[in-house]
Amino acid sequence: MDTETKKALLEGMSGFLQGAQIGQFNMFVESGAKVVYLEQVVSEEKKKVDCQTLVRCVDRVRELFWGDSSMAVIFCVCRDCFKHEDNMSSFEREFNCSEGLISNTFRNNPYMRLSIDKWKENGAKPRVLQLAGAYINAVNEELKK
Repeated sequence: MDTETKKALLEGMSGFLQGAQIGQFNMFVESGAKVVYLEQVVSEEKKKVDCQTLVRCVDRVRELFWGDSSMAVIFCVCRDCFKHEDNMSSFEREFNCSEGLISNTFRNNPYMRLSIDKWKENGAKPRVLQLAGAYINAVNEELKK
């Protein structure tokens, strides 16, 4: 496909896809759908870590737990930092949590639905941020071994 055809195709799709992410590109439209361009998305390199390592590292930060809901912080760190792609129920089984613990904690702490880098400005308590940071460090130390 030649450049002119690609440009025409992108201009035709621009109204429908403004701001959309297509593969590893973001699509933007400027001033009335005339100028269309794609910007390559440069994402942070995330590490895929096996589940046993993640479970083992929980014990290293257990002294920072204030209750069962602390496991929701661990879930979010695994989701956002270590490519743990399991849903809440699978996580609860793998990490030996009571059923519904993560979803109940999310209901009471809506900022947990956001990426952990947005927690501070959305009202996360210092103990939550401290646990998240300590768990990230524990996993990274384990990976260095």
